[in-house]
Amino acid sequence: MNKKTPQKLLLATLFGIIGFIINLYPIPLFANIQLIIGNASFVVSAVLFGPWYALYTAIIAVSGLFIAWDSPHVYLLFSLEALCLGLAHRKGIYSLYSSIVFWLVIGMPLFYLYAVLNTNIPSSHLPFIILKQGINGVFYTAIASTLLLLTPVSLHLLLKSKDKKRQTFNAQLTYAFTLVIFLALLFSALLFNNQFINRHQQLLSENINESAHHIGNLAQAHIDTHAQVLNSAANWLSLSEMRAKQQQTALLKLHQQYPGFITMLIADDLGKIQSASPVSLLNGANKSTDIEVSDRDYFIEAFVNQNAYISPVFLGRGFGNDPIVAISAPLYSPDNSYQPIGIIEGSLDLNRFKEIDRTNKLFRDQYIVLVDQENRVVFSSPELTIQPLSDFSYSKDNALDTSLLPTLNIHDKTNMSPEFVYAAYDLNIGWTLYVLNPFRPLVMLVEQMYIATFAILAISLLVIFLITRIISGRLTRPLERIAKKFSTSNKNDNSDYGIDEDSPKEIYSLYKRLKQSKSQLIGYQLALEEKVALRTFELEQANQQLKSLAEKDSLTGLYNRRYAEEQFPFLQESCQRSDEVIAIAILDLDKFKSINDTYGHLGGDLTLKKVAKLLENNFKRDGDVIVRYGGEEFLIIMPHCNTLKIESHLENFKQRLAEIVIENPDNNTSFNVTTSIGAVIGNGTYSDSLEDWIKQADFNLYQAKNNGRNKLVFTTLQDTRT
Repeated sequence: MNKKTPQKLLLATLFGIIGFIINLYPIPLFANIQLIIGNASFVVSAVLFGPWYALYTAIIAVSGLFIAWDSPHVYLLFSLEALCLGLAHRKGIYSLYSSIVFWLVIGMPLFYLYAVLNTNIPSSHLPFIILKQGINGVFYTAIASTLLLLTPVSLHLLLKSKDKKRQTFNAQLTYAFTLVIFLALLFSALLFNNQFINRHQQLLSENINESAHHIGNLAQAHIDTHAQVLNSAANWLSLSEMRAKQQQTALLKLHQQYPGFITMLIADDLGKIQSASPVSLLNGANKSTDIEVSDRDYFIEAFVNQNAYISPVFLGRGFGNDPIVAISAPLYSPDNSYQPIGIIEGSLDLNRFKEIDRTNKLFRDQYIVLVDQENRVVFSSPELTIQPLSDFSYSKDNALDTSLLPTLNIHDKTNMSPEFVYAAYDLNIGWTLYVLNPFRPLVMLVEQMYIATFAILAISLLVIFLITRIISGRLTRPLERIAKKFSTSNKNDNSDYGIDEDSPKEIYSLYKRLKQSKSQLIGYQLALEEKVALRTFELEQANQQLKSLAEKDSLTGLYNRRYAEEQFPFLQESCQRSDEVIAIAILDLDKFKSINDTYGHLGGDLTLKKVAKLLENNFKRDGDVIVRYGGEEFLIIMPHCNTLKIESHLENFKQRLAEIVIENPDNNTSFNVTTSIGAVIGNGTYSDSLEDWIKQADFNLYQAKNNGRNKLVFTTLQDTRT
C-alpha cells in the first residue's frame, strides 16, 4: 500500500465531514431554490486524490443533503459527478470545464428523468429547477477550484496524484483567469438577484398586507353598519307601540333603505314570525306566522340571552336556501325594558362582498376568503371555487419553502410549490379575512431573472475564456522563451526570449525567479563557481591596470577602441558563464562640428573632457568599460547589468548631459551639448564578437539621429546561435 494512502484517506474523510456539515444547511435563495456549497469538498478530493477518494468524500458529504432534503437521488447524482470530475482531472481536464460538460451531458438529463418519475414538481418548473441545479454544480466546483488555487504549493506537491497530466503555463493562466472572473461574476449575479427578489417580496408583502387591512376594514364597516342599523331599529321599535300591520310597513321601508340585508323579520316571544321583508320569500306560506325561528341561534342569543348578536354563516331556511349571516337584537315593550317581547333579525347579503372583491381586482390580481369564527367560509372569490359554509382547509408554509412571505396551499396541499402568498386580517367579531396573491407570477419573475442571468453568465464565460486565452498567450509566450533559455541545452533558438522594453515588471520578476530556481537546481557548487569566476575577472582587471596606461585616450583619459576590443571577450565569457546580460551603448555628440566651428578646437576639446568626466561619474561600476570610440563617439560596455534599470540609467545620463553648461575660456561664452544614444542589451551568449554588438547599437544610433537627435533607442537582442 502506498505510504500516502492513510494520509489521503484521513483527509478525504475530513473533507467529507466538512461537506456533510455545510450541506445540512443549504443556503436559501427563494421559495424552494437553495444553494448548496458543501459539495465543494468532493471536488477538492477529486483534484487532490483522484476519483475513488472523491467518491468516498461525496458519499459522506451528500448525506447531509439527504438529511436536509430526504431525497435519495443525491447519492446517485453527486457520486457520479465526483467520479467524473476525478477521472477528467486525471486526463488533464480542469474541474470547471469538466463540471460544465458533466451537467450538460449527464447531470441535467439524469436529474430531469428523476424529477419526472419520482416527484410531483410541476412540469412548468422543471426547466428552471434543472438549470439551477446545473449552475449550482458549476458554482461549488468554481469555489473548490479557487480554494485549491489559494492553497500552498507544497500541499499540492505532497497530496496530488502523480498520474496527473501536466498542463502548459498558458492553459493554467487561462484557467485561473477564467475561474476567478467567472466566480466573481456568478457570485455578483446571485447576490444581485437575491437582493432584487428580497426587495420584490418586501413590496409584495406590503401590498398584500395593505390590501388585507383595507378590505378587512371595508368588510368590518359593512357588518358594523348593518349591525348598528338593526340595533337602532330594535330601539326604535321597542319605544313605539305599533300594531302588526304598522310593523310590517316599517320593516319594509327599513329594508328598502338597507338592501344589504337579503331578508328582515320580526318574531314574537315564541319565535313565530310576525313581520317579514320581502314577504314573497316565505316559500309559499300564506302568513308569516307559519314559520318559526325559535330554534335558531340568532333567536336564542337575542331573546333568551338579551344580546345583540352576529351569527356565524349558516344555511338559511324558509327565506331561501342561501348561506346567510344573521344579525339580531331583542325587542322590548315601552313599559318593560327587562323582558323581551320578540326579536328583529336581518340576514346579510353575502354577495355584497363580491363588490369589495371586484373593486380590489381593478387594482390588484388578488383573491379574498372570509371565514367566520368557526372557520367556515362566509365568502370567497369565485376564481377559488371554494363553496360557502365549507371549512376553510389549507396547508401553510412548506418545509422547503424559504421565501420571506407566508404561503399556503388550498387546492393541492401536498404540492412542494406554494399556491398563494397570503395576509390575514382579524375582524372584531371573530372573523378572519384572507387576502391571497397567486405565488406563480412571482416564481415566474424569479425564474425569468435567473434564466436571463444564467444566459448572460454563459455568454460571459465564453467571452472571458477567449479574452483570457489571448491575454495569457501574450504573457506566456515570452515566458516560454525564458524557460527555453534556462533549459539545460546549450542550443539557443533565434527568437526573443521575452525580456524587452515591452515586457511588464511581472514578467521580469518571473524571469528573475526562474533564474534563481535554476541556480538552486544547479546547486551551491555552481554558485561558488560563479563567485570564483567573478573574482578571477576582477583579478584580471587589476593585472591589466598597468597595461591600460598605454590603452587610454590622451585627451579624455578614457580607454581607447583597442582596449575595448581586447577586453570584450573576457566580459562576454563571464556573462555567458553566469548567464547574465551585457548592455552596449554608443554615444555620438549632436552637431559637434558646429561646436568646433563656433567655439574653436579648444571648445571642442573641453566639451569632450566634460562628456568623459560625466560618463565616468555615471558609469563607475568595476565592470563598466567606457571608451572613446573615435572623434565625438563614445562606447560603453556594461556587463552584469540590471535589465530593468539600464534604459532609465542611460536616459538619465542623456538628460544630465543636456543640462551641463560648458564655459568657453577663449571668449567667456557658454553653450550646451546633447547626445544621441544607440543601445542594445542581450544575453552573454548572443555573440562573442564586439562588432556584432556594435553593429546593432550603431543601427539604433542611426535611428536616434533620424528621430531628431538627443534621443535614446534601446532594444533587446535576439540570440543568433542555434
